[in-house]
Amino acid sequence: MKLVKSELILEDFFIVNSNYNFIEPEKDSSINPKEYIKDYDIDIDFVVRDIKKEDNKYLVFAKVNVNNMEEKLPGYSIFAEAVSIFSFDTSTKLNEKQKSEFLWSSGVSISINSLRGYLSTMTSFCPLGKYVLPSVDLTTLLNKKRESIIKSSNKKK
Repeated sequence: MKLVKSELILEDFFIVNSNYNFIEPEKDSSINPKEYIKDYDIDIDFVVRDIKKEDNKYLVFAKVNVNNMEEKLPGYSIFAEAVSIFSFDTSTKLNEKQKSEFLWSSGVSISINSLRGYLSTMTSFCPLGKYVLPSVDLTTLLNKKRESIIKSSNKKK
């Protein structure tokens, strides 16, 4: 099947902040630290913005916290924050609302997937081998983000 290019163009992706720690398991633990990975607490957040001084430039800031709570499980504790820069094909017929929806769905998904690739590559050099960020229920993530934005704006009123 021939590729149909998206109107959304990923121009660049940068890691702007990253932190990694290996939490050694207790000496007498019979549990392999790799077993804890499925129980890691994972938090993902994002912000979608346009660049005010440039036409057709949009940013998606995305961050992920893996096993970063106060009582960390053995294995990996990871934080990564990234910026994705997007534009739309100049021939696009999308209006601003459609562009926003595109960025919120595809742009956020692309950004999270880029973070997944970064985490996998970075941890491939670590004691337990590569960590692959689990698949994300994007619909739930987007709905929760919308709810938090509405709550936040209601508090300001």
